[in-house]
Amino acid sequence: MFDGYPSSLPKAREEIEKSFRSDLLEAWYPDTVDKVYGGYLTSFDEKWNQAGNQDKFLVGQARHIWVLSELADFTGDPVYATYAEQGVTFLIESMWDSEYGGFFTLVDREGRVVVDDSKNAYGMAFAIYGLASRYAHAGDVQALEYAKKSFSWLESHAWDSEHGGYIDTMDRQGNWTAKRIDAFDTDFIGLKDYNSSIHLLECLASLYRVWPDPRVEERLREVLKLVRDRFVNNKGFLHLYFERDWSPLSLGQLPREQIVANRFFDHVSWGHDVETAFLMLEADHVLNGSFSEDTLETARSLVDHALATGWDQEEGSLFESGYYFRSEGPCEIIDTDKVWWVAGESLNATLLMAKLFPEDEKYEKAFLKQWGYIQKYLLDKEYGAWRNFGDRYEQGQQTFKAHRWKASYHDARAYMNVLKMLEDDFELIP
Repeated sequence: MFDGYPSSLPKAREEIEKSFRSDLLEAWYPDTVDKVYGGYLTSFDEKWNQAGNQDKFLVGQARHIWVLSELADFTGDPVYATYAEQGVTFLIESMWDSEYGGFFTLVDREGRVVVDDSKNAYGMAFAIYGLASRYAHAGDVQALEYAKKSFSWLESHAWDSEHGGYIDTMDRQGNWTAKRIDAFDTDFIGLKDYNSSIHLLECLASLYRVWPDPRVEERLREVLKLVRDRFVNNKGFLHLYFERDWSPLSLGQLPREQIVANRFFDHVSWGHDVETAFLMLEADHVLNGSFSEDTLETARSLVDHALATGWDQEEGSLFESGYYFRSEGPCEIIDTDKVWWVAGESLNATLLMAKLFPEDEKYEKAFLKQWGYIQKYLLDKEYGAWRNFGDRYEQGQQTFKAHRWKASYHDARAYMNVLKMLEDDFELIP
C-alpha cells in the first residue's frame, strides 16, 4: 500500500526497481506477445484481459520492438530478444508495402488486411527507432536493412527540400496530404508538426548510432536545430504546428471558446515539452559526445517552464495542457487531466535535470513527488501496469490499460533511464 511520497533517492530507487519488475516486465510480457499471428496484441482492459480491437498499429508494434530490444540488454534476459525478433518479422512481412515502400499505418491482427494504407513520418520514425535498437542489441541485419529502407523512403517522400524538415502525413504512394484546421478555414498542404519532428529526432539519433551515414548525420543535425531553435519559443515551450515555410500557427486571434475547442493545434503541451528536453540532449550527445550550451539551456528552459506553469503543486505531476490567452498574461490550465505518459516523461526529465544541475533542489523534489504521484494514482496494485489517468479522472471513466496509443514505451524508457541515473551509469550525465 502507498505510504507517502518518498523522501530520498535511495528509497525511490528501491520502489522504482520493484515496480519495474511488477508493473512493466510481469504486466506487459509475455501477455502482449501475439503467439498466434506474430507482433503484439493491442488492447487490454482495466483488469488486463484481452478486449476490444486487436488491429496492429505501426507505432505500437515498433514501440514494443524498441522496448523489448532495450530490455534484453538492460535485464540480460534473452527471452526479450526472442519477443523482439518475432515483432520484427511481423513488421517486415505484414506491414511493409512491397509495391510503394514504407510501412502501412494499420493492419488487422493477422496482418492480412490493410486497414489504413496511409503513411506518416511519425509512424515511420518509430519503425526506424525500433529496428535500429534491434540491430544495436542483437546484430539483426534484416532489421538494419529495413531501418535504412525506411530512412530512404522518408528522404524520397517526406523531406521538404525547399524549406527543410519532414512532412508528416502522406497517402500510400507518398504524396503529401492536406489537413484541415476548421478555425482557419484553410487547407494546409504538408502541414508540419512538433510530434513527428521530435520523434524523427529520436529515430535519427538511434539510427546514427548503428549506421553513421553522412546523410543521416546531416538530417539529425538539421532536425535538432529545427526543434531547438524554431519549435521552442522564448517563454520556454514548444510551438506545435507550422505552415510549410515554418511560420507557426496560432489561434491567439480567436475568441477563448474557439481556442479551447481547437486546442489540439495550439496549446502548451507540458508533457511534450519535458520529453523534448530529453530528446534534444540525447540527439546532441549522439552527435558530439556531449551537448552544447545552447541545447542544454533550451532543454532546461522547457523543464523549468513546465514546472513553473503546469505542475500541480499539491499532488504533483503535470497537467495536460495550458494556453497564454494574453501574451503577457499567465499560462492558464485548460485541461486538468494527468496522463500516464506525461508522468513517465516528467519522471525521466526531472531526474536528468537533478543530475545535471544538482545545485538546484527543485528538480530532485519534483522527481520524488512525481514518483510518489505515480505510486499513488497510476500504479494498479491489483492488476498491474499503469492506468491511463491519475487523480483528476473519474475512476469509472478509466479507459483500456493497453490500446493503440498505449504500449509500454513511455513507462519502460522512464524506468530504465531513471534506474541508470540512480546508479550513476547514464550516458548523458558526465
